Formats: sequence, C-alpha cells, structure tokens
Amino acid sequence: MLADLPSQAHAAVYRHTDAQGNIVWSDRPGGTRAQVRAPRVLSPSSSTDSPGAEPATPVRFTSYQRVVLKPRSAPVTVEQARRGIPLRLEIVPRLRAGDQVQLIIDGRRHQSPLSSHVLMAMGLKVGRHALVAEVLDSAGVVRQRSDVMTLDVLAASTSESEPANSR
Repeated sequence: MLADLPSQAHAAVYRHTDAQGNIVWSDRPGGTRAQVRAPRVLSPSSSTDSPGAEPATPVRFTSYQRVVLKPRSAPVTVEQARRGIPLRLEIVPRLRAGDQVQLIIDGRRHQSPLSSHVLMAMGLKVGRHALVAEVLDSAGVVRQRSDVMTLDVLAASTSESEPANSR
C-alpha cells in the first residue's frame, strides 16, 4: 500500500467542460491535463500546548475613557422592538482590536459579543427595560460596563405621542 503513495502523489488530473458549461476535474483522460500541487500543510507556530513552550503573556487591558449607550430620542413601540432597535454605543477611544462589546438586557446577555459600536435589541416586550453594554477583552473577560440605560417599550397606539398605559 505504501508503494502506491508516490504514484498517486503524481497522478494526472484532467480538466474539461461538460455539456452544461461546468468545469469538471477527473483522473480520467478526456480534457486538458492539469498540474495539481499537493496542498501545503501549515503547522502551528510556537503553541502553548507544546512541551517546554512558555505561556503567552496576557495583554494588559486598558480601560476606555467613556462607554455609554446613547439614549433613544423617540419612544419605542412594541412593533419597533419586535423588528429590532439599533442602539449606538459611544466608546472612547475607539474599540481596540481584540476587544468586543455585548448587550445585556434586564440582567441577561442579549447577543453574542461583537466588534461594533452599534448593538441591536430585538424582541422586547412592552414595559421598561434596563440595558447595559459590556466591554470584553480578547480572552472574553468582561472588563468594563456602561451605566444602565432605561428603555421603555410602549404598546402600539394610534398616535406616537400618546403615552402607554402605566402598569
């Protein structure tokens, strides 16, 4: 079986076009003979799993000067909340490479961490909600949080200015 390996490594490959115009690759003659190189296998560079390798030095997290969820200027209806409410995150300085943010609503993670300054709240029910943006470092550890932003989702009404019934 091992004697077969060198011959298969240099086996001919043929390229032809079928009746539908699709390019077909085959080991059977009938098209243009193509030279195909064996795939290059990459080995990981110094890994911490290797015996004797030193663990990577953790990058020191530097706090952001400002992490604020910008308040909404207009009330949010339940229809808008169902479709999704874009929330702008002001973060100074800009979000660094490797850091991510995630949205927490009413104490529960609402979305996976993102490398973005716009977060999306979706599927909120009528009522008052507490929103917080969390900054995670490259290891996924929460390092910083915004202050709580309150978001009221109003029941659908005929007028946008009409207040929702209080609970």
